[in-house]
Amino acid sequence: MEIIAAEELLRLYRRGEREFLLRSLCGANLQGAHLRGVNLMGADLIGSNLSGADLRGADLSGTDLTRADLSGANLSDADLTHAIIGEANFAGANLTGASWRGVIWGGEEAKSGCFRGANLTGSCFWQAQLPDADFTGANLTGADFWAANLAGADFTDARLLGTFLREANLQGSIFRRANLFGTFLVEASLRDADLSEALLDCANLYRADITNVNLGLAEVVLAILPSGVPQQDNAGGPSQGRNGGNGVRVDKVRLGNLLVQPVVTPAAARF
Repeated sequence: MEIIAAEELLRLYRRGEREFLLRSLCGANLQGAHLRGVNLMGADLIGSNLSGADLRGADLSGTDLTRADLSGANLSDADLTHAIIGEANFAGANLTGASWRGVIWGGEEAKSGCFRGANLTGSCFWQAQLPDADFTGANLTGADFWAANLAGADFTDARLLGTFLREANLQGSIFRRANLFGTFLVEASLRDADLSEALLDCANLYRADITNVNLGLAEVVLAILPSGVPQQDNAGGPSQGRNGGNGVRVDKVRLGNLLVQPVVTPAAARF
């Protein structure tokens, strides 16, 4: 892999060069750099400083961004397919429309990166390995997390309107006060997840595993839930009583107008 200094890359970029495949920029300082449309496929960006950089439409597929700082960077429409992002910082970054297919943290020992307050609208995370990721306050509207591993991730105060989470691993994840209006959670695993005070109106949890889920003070209206979760009667109370027919407590939870699908009932949820 050819080593290139940050100054040289910027000089060549200003001259019109855009192709910097398989280059080593380990520890480079590219803070606030204008690199729109740059091709850094397979580059080594370990520990680099890209905070505030303009990387709109950049090709970062296969890059190693371990411990890189991309806080406040503009990565809209960027391609991060199969990128390694262990301990990377994306706090406050604009990631609208970015592709994250197959992205990984970089091994079991890598600590979680940060997406706090990031705009990830419409981003694609197919089969991404993102355990313990921090999405606090992030905008994930319309994002696609099909079959992604998000075990232990924190979505507190996040917006997940219409987000696609089919077959996602969300075991132990935190969704406190999150907005999951219309979220698609078919066959997702929410075992031990915390959905307290979350909004789940019109969400689809068909065949989802909600074993030991915490739905304290959550709002769940017109949602599709696994069978065994009690529906409301016409008077607004739980049709199966306080504990339903399966030990599920529904006090402090609005469960009006539910459409319950005939699937295998998971173990009781915790409220």
